Amino acid sequence: MRGDTRAISPAVTQALTIGISTILITGLLVGGSTFVDAKQDSTVRQGLQDVGSGVASDLVRLDQFSRTSDRSTISFISDYPDRVGSEGYEIRLVPDSGVTKIYVNSTSSELWTVVRFANTQDVCASSVSGGQIAVVYDTTESPSCLEVREV
Repeated sequence: MRGDTRAISPAVTQALTIGISTILITGLLVGGSTFVDAKQDSTVRQGLQDVGSGVASDLVRLDQFSRTSDRSTISFISDYPDRVGSEGYEIRLVPDSGVTKIYVNSTSSELWTVVRFANTQDVCASSVSGGQIAVVYDTTESPSCLEVREV
């Protein structure tokens, strides 16, 4: 009678199948989590860019409007989300000779964006947290200037 040597084959096959499956699933989980993190960063960065563009639009509109006004205090109130991609953010105006920079910085991560706009009126350095903000042409400052304020 011949000895049966095939008994070890199913056990080895099952062990190899489980090992290969574990490696594949681990690779998918690691790759998937990296993909999700990259998409979340991209979403936050795009949201910060959208907020910065909106604030720039308000400032440009106020800059143009204030040139035709009687120099009284003018303001626009805008609603922006309190959070972008589950992260809070700060809007900061940094004046620079004729081209103002608007930095929109995430408070939870290292993500930020900058939007530039050309202005004719002076801009005062100011910063606010996200949410409802006022863009103001303030005549009480010397010189009069554009700024952002919390509402």
